[in-house]
Amino acid sequence: MGAPSTSPSPSPSPPAPPEASSPELPLLRLRCGVQQYAWGRRGAASLVARLSGAPDPDPALPYAELWMGTHPAAPSAVLPGGEPLGAWLARRPAALGPAVAARWAGDLPFLFKVLSVAKPLSIQAHPDKGLAELLHAMRPATYRDANHKPEMAIAVTEFRALFGFAGIEELKDVIRTVPEVGGLIGHEDADKLMTVKEYHGGNDVKSSLQSAFAKLMTASKEAVSEAVNKLKGRLNDESKIRTLTEKEELVLSLERQYPEDVGVLAALLFNYVKLSPGEAIYIGANEPHAYLSGECIECMATSDNVVRAGLTPKYRDVQTLCSMLTYKQIFPEILRGVPVQPYVRRYTPPTDEFEVDCCLLPPGEVVVMPPVPGPSIFLVMTGEGEVQADSMSDGEKAKESDVFFVPAHTEVRLSACGHASMQLYRAGVNSRALYACNAAAAGKRSQLQNICEVAS
Repeated sequence: MGAPSTSPSPSPSPPAPPEASSPELPLLRLRCGVQQYAWGRRGAASLVARLSGAPDPDPALPYAELWMGTHPAAPSAVLPGGEPLGAWLARRPAALGPAVAARWAGDLPFLFKVLSVAKPLSIQAHPDKGLAELLHAMRPATYRDANHKPEMAIAVTEFRALFGFAGIEELKDVIRTVPEVGGLIGHEDADKLMTVKEYHGGNDVKSSLQSAFAKLMTASKEAVSEAVNKLKGRLNDESKIRTLTEKEELVLSLERQYPEDVGVLAALLFNYVKLSPGEAIYIGANEPHAYLSGECIECMATSDNVVRAGLTPKYRDVQTLCSMLTYKQIFPEILRGVPVQPYVRRYTPPTDEFEVDCCLLPPGEVVVMPPVPGPSIFLVMTGEGEVQADSMSDGEKAKESDVFFVPAHTEVRLSACGHASMQLYRAGVNSRALYACNAAAAGKRSQLQNICEVAS
């Protein structure tokens, strides 16, 4: 990915000890950073540009990602003064809630984003915590933090992605019908995959798939170039006499954007996922994926660690990628959110750092978001209305592109006005983890109290 448009700020000073309870803290308006990576949509066609608040987006520039959080690559700033959110939180750890401040060292554990994808992102994976720590220690210039990066993407428009390895029968079909891939894998590894049965067990399939994928990804530049050009020529010829499959059409599209790239061939080995607006996928550590097109809301643990190996002009860490992957063969679960109250759906991933609520509020309606023992960030995607926190006597006007930080233990009242619905997204710490942390903390306090009573 390209250089950030927002310069990194100094790391915040160590936070003060978390307070036992949260005093009334203000609702904050945030100014958020934009990343102008080359794959982003350009000018006003980009949702990121529209949500960035830029009055006149440059039609020649890509607006790829809007970052809402404390990551130093593009930290959000508190308005009106412009203090980095991380620094503000370091001085007011009560805004995180005691459990969050203690567990995540006084920092916001999630990074909230909007993505506008015009051109496919790299074939990539994100390391688990142990590998992230190792990579950061070995190559801090490339892997700039020591955190893992589980993430969830919620489609705003039609959204396409590659995710995870296809099932064994589909992989066998690729080897049978795409000689350009089989040739780079080699007869020995191709034969192993062709003879594997689904019921042989995970280790047999994983070993054969890992060996074959590594052969493909480490093939020489000359061999890859020849194979991609042969595949392109063959598919162009065959398209005159038959209808190409979706995967074959995708391969030709990728080749036009990344000529002679091994990722063009690797794409045939992955699941091709198409999401409708409101549908989501969760991407855990060490799972291969590549976003292809569309716009989405994304939330993740606070990290920017990416291991790349194809469809990119950037640094490729092929050996690390091939060794780190799980090689699971499963189509991703499509998440559609669960209603938690009228007008609000919640997307809950299997990770502690985050969850996302989507609120679609008709004109004239009101919804109250109950207080939670952790922080939240609200983004107004469309429409207008009012946001009122329980510490405020009057509400704040809210319109498209407004971003608010809401401290822990704060009730938020949302109301829509005008002729259109107001759509908001809220990112917060996973409720399951929050209440587990608070239950554990309550247990420790009770235990300490009993000890004190016995001692007295």
